[in-house]
Order: sequence, then C-alpha cells, then structure tokens
Amino acid sequence: MSQRAIKITLLCEPEVEEGIEIALSNSGIQFTSEEVKTPEEGYCLYIPDALWALSVALHILEAKKDLVKGSIELPDGKKHELTQKGRADLNELLIKTMSRKRAISTAEAPWWLPFIPEVKEFLKRVNSLVEWYPKASGEGRRIVTRNFLYLIGGIVLGTGILTFFGKISGDSFAFVIGSLLGYTFAFLQRYLGILTEE
Repeated sequence: MSQRAIKITLLCEPEVEEGIEIALSNSGIQFTSEEVKTPEEGYCLYIPDALWALSVALHILEAKKDLVKGSIELPDGKKHELTQKGRADLNELLIKTMSRKRAISTAEAPWWLPFIPEVKEFLKRVNSLVEWYPKASGEGRRIVTRNFLYLIGGIVLGTGILTFFGKISGDSFAFVIGSLLGYTFAFLQRYLGILTEE
C-alpha cells in the first residue's frame, strides 16, 4: 500500500457518522472528513494508508454494519462496498497482507562497523580524562593555596613574636605585613585568576 490515504465513503445518518469519527479519534487514527452531495448525500473520511488504520476502521464499520452503507477505496484504486462480501474481501486482504513474510535486507555490513567497540572505548577514556583533569587541577590548586597560607601565617606569627619581645620595631612589622599583603594580591591575580588584568 502506498503513502496516500484510504477513502471511506459513508451513507448514513449524521449521528452515526459522528459516532464513527469519535471512535476513529479515540483509536488514535488521524483522519480528515468532508461532506459530499453527489452522487448521494454522505460523508467521506480519509485515513492513513496503513494496515492498522484500515483494520481499526473496518472493525468500527463492522459494528455499525446495519446503519452504514458506502464503500472503501484503497489507494491502488480498488473499491470495496460496505456489504457483507465487501467487508469479507477486505478482511481477507488484511490477513493476506499481514501473513506475508517481510523481506529481510542482507546488505553487506558497512566497513566501519568493526571499529565501533574501539571507538566506544576511546570515547570512554577521553570522557574519563575530561572528568579527571578539573578534579586534579582543583586539588593541586588547593594544595598550593593551603601551603601558601601556612607560609604567610608562619611569617606573620614569627614577625609578631619578634615584635612582641622587642627584637624588631613596629615599623618593621608593618613593613612585613604590607609586603605580604602586596605579594598575596599579586599571587591571587597571577595564580588563581581572581583579579583580572585589563
């Protein structure tokens, strides 16, 4: 069957046609409908050219067989009346089509198919490296920053103790603290990238 639509022509009361449309909608079939005046007043429904859609529509029409007349026209031009014989022919066509064995493609495998496991393994390694590097880099920066703080703290503590015992003057202590603060800001700018240069 092609990609065109199956045309269902219904000759029935408006309430019956509305009930059929509701049943088609509830079954998940997308369709279009139009009212026709010639050759007889009725309705045309167009459903997708798919086995399941035709099967569901035929089942719905079978339930309303006493209230509906009309026909089902397949995309290839074959028309089946909505009579006992027409519905039986359509059921037989559906069974025959669904019972047919589908052709399995025996095409040669693409040349790149054997390389897929190696590519997957390579991508896993790259991914682990991408995840590892920021962690290792961050850990290294934490170690350097911690050691730097210990050094600065030791210098300040030593200078403070010497100032307390009068071995160096307060001006010298202020000079050391100022120098350390300047070095700290230079360190933060160069190493951690906290302060940016314009």
